[in-house]
Amino acid sequence: MIIEKRYNLNLNVTYQNNEQYRATLRQLFFMDVSNCSIDESIDDETRDELMYDENAVNDVMDELFCMTAQFPLFQNLYDSAAAKMISTDRTIGQAVLFSYDYLALFHRCLASFIKSPETFDENNEYYVAILKKIV
Repeated sequence: MIIEKRYNLNLNVTYQNNEQYRATLRQLFFMDVSNCSIDESIDDETRDELMYDENAVNDVMDELFCMTAQFPLFQNLYDSAAAKMISTDRTIGQAVLFSYDYLALFHRCLASFIKSPETFDENNEYYVAILKKIV
């Protein structure tokens, strides 16, 4: 399946709080929350967390990892991010890059790579920005 149908490459990622971050994740991964039947008596944050489609996110993150993991620039990002968790597992690094602190920059870098892999290099402005933030 084409990644653009599963991951929103064109989304302008901005958020100011945890609720907006989670809403952004749902938009990025095209999560369909219309079928969620959640008890209306629970608090807003818990309800919001229950609307997270873990399977959709895992599938797309796996696909994105397969698309990027063989490229040294992404290996560098994944290694640097994994080190934040005292790990050498690049999939852990990818998860860190999708976390609150790094998502906005990493998304721009990832989208830039997927849209134009032939021109993506170590001078890409989004790559430079996320690398500076992660190291």
